[in-house]
Amino acid sequence: MKFRTLATLVCLSVAAMPAMSQPKESGQPAKPTAPAKADKRVGDPYPLATCPISGKKLGEMGVPVTRLYEGREVKFCCDQCPSSFEKDLAASMAKVDAAIVKDQAPLYPLDTSVVTGKKLPEKGAVDLVYGNRLVRLGADSEKAEFLKEPAKYIETLDKAVIAAQEKTYTLKKCPVSDEDLGSMGKPKDIVLGGRLIKLCCKSCVKDAMKDPAKYIAQVDEARKAKK
Repeated sequence: MKFRTLATLVCLSVAAMPAMSQPKESGQPAKPTAPAKADKRVGDPYPLATCPISGKKLGEMGVPVTRLYEGREVKFCCDQCPSSFEKDLAASMAKVDAAIVKDQAPLYPLDTSVVTGKKLPEKGAVDLVYGNRLVRLGADSEKAEFLKEPAKYIETLDKAVIAAQEKTYTLKKCPVSDEDLGSMGKPKDIVLGGRLIKLCCKSCVKDAMKDPAKYIAQVDEARKAKK
């Protein structure tokens, strides 16, 4: 009697095992469920040269620490700063937004809304920071429309940046590889922090994205030197 009870319990236990741990009919073990994908960056990498908490230049205390907040990238000088940033995330993000608006506004290429195409008001234009990019809209009501297809409107903005900065671009070499622009075919145009950056080839894009502030600084210095 005890033997039958034990056998019954074993059968019930096997039946209750999760499906992923049971062998397939073919006799081969089932593949484990793939782990969930980590959050991916939305939009541009963090374009500022300093930590939003300490104000120190990124890289002064070793490799910067990167965090994503709903896909938006922020970089810090050390491991201690993210916790301070997250104590009041809304206020911290607002501070980063203000720094990005101040940095990118002087080079903003459009006097029209990317959503409606209408002229931006001289006073009262709405500054939206999306994925570390400044986007100017005519009114708050346009935000919802922008967020339906942000990639579409960022592409429009990128084209405007390239068109506006193409003629005054001064660097003759790729800031990543130091190769002459044109030596490997048509240069690859990218936009980081509202700046046009010309690269010698597609292979340099990944490196440019790792340390955008470095290459933004090179472009800014070259523009100032020309002036």
